[in-house]
Amino acid sequence: MKKIKKKTWFVIIAVVIVIAIAGTMGVKASQGKQDKGIAVRTAAVEKQDIEARILTSGEVLTIEKRDLLPETTGKIKEILVKKGDIVKKGQVLAVMDEKDLNYQIQQATIRLQIEKEELEKLRKDDRVALEVALSNAKIEYQDAKDAYERKKELYEADVVSKTELDTEKSNMDQKYNGYILAESRLQQSMTGKEISVKEKQIQLSQIGWEKLVQDLEKCKIKSPIDGTIIDSTVSEGEMTSENTPIMKIQDTNRLEILVNISEYDIGRIQLGQNAKITGDAFEGKEYAGTVKYIGPTALSITAGQGKETVVEVKIEVTDKDTEMKPGFTANVDILTESKKGVLVLPYEALFTKKSGETVVFVVQDGKAKEKTVLLGTQSDLVVEVISSDLHEGDPVILNPSETLKDNDPVQENKVM
Repeated sequence: MKKIKKKTWFVIIAVVIVIAIAGTMGVKASQGKQDKGIAVRTAAVEKQDIEARILTSGEVLTIEKRDLLPETTGKIKEILVKKGDIVKKGQVLAVMDEKDLNYQIQQATIRLQIEKEELEKLRKDDRVALEVALSNAKIEYQDAKDAYERKKELYEADVVSKTELDTEKSNMDQKYNGYILAESRLQQSMTGKEISVKEKQIQLSQIGWEKLVQDLEKCKIKSPIDGTIIDSTVSEGEMTSENTPIMKIQDTNRLEILVNISEYDIGRIQLGQNAKITGDAFEGKEYAGTVKYIGPTALSITAGQGKETVVEVKIEVTDKDTEMKPGFTANVDILTESKKGVLVLPYEALFTKKSGETVVFVVQDGKAKEKTVLLGTQSDLVVEVISSDLHEGDPVILNPSETLKDNDPVQENKVM
């Protein structure tokens, strides 16, 4: 009995010793693991080119679209094009009935010719009369002058008195003034009152005639732009007026995409930025475009179950002869920023502190070193980081935990 008890005690003591040894080894193993630090995944800081883009979609529209309005009222005589026809600027698309206008122009032409002939007759008759008057005045002056010269000789011979000589001199002067006046009237005869009135009448008739000729030209309804006839609303023989559109024309070679840009992204959009244009309706094709218009005000539109504030932006398609058509939906990829040879990191490396400061953790000598960074250009997968403490090739921890602190020991597992 004593032997059994003694043996039992030996067993108990042995078990205790084993447990103690195992516990000691476990503690040491645990301490060793803690000394190596927590396992982390890292990616290297890279230097590369980066582009920031905004992806959106919108409707293809024509830049220029016109209603074709006749410039005068009348009956449509002939339509020279149909829906779908491609036309050039200045091409005659329809002709209005010009019969009445031609008749009016003939009348106006004859009336104008008659008035011109009447004016010419007035000028001729007036000049003849004035030429006769001038000739008579010249003869009378010459006769008075001769009489004065004879009277002067008699006066010098003491045959006539000084009074008689002065009377003859006065008569000569009067005839001379009459001659000068007749000569002046002949020179100014073209500005006579009656002739002036007739000239103004001719001016009015000329204006009326020119207006009729212009109206005749307006009977030829011409295309204001290069484009395609997309609608025709009038038939031959119908009456139309200046305010009634008879056709619609759009320039299908000059296209633009109307897109809505979120208020959060609109600050990145600038005139002249380049864009890539793709779409399901022209699969496999990619066209170039340029930002040409940014709306001056924001709009509220329905988006899903709520509202979204956006700004209208237009992208002009710079490629010609595309497969795009007005009304298509197009995908637009706008290049908003581009830089070459900058330091970049994946977004998973960023950590935002409660203070709002953005930091990353660089692995140095087995420890996590906290570095403050500023963010630059942002692409879909990586972001530009600006910091004098970062260098190309530095290993940066991905998805750092909230408990990670500066100088914490870590075990690095490189993934990039």
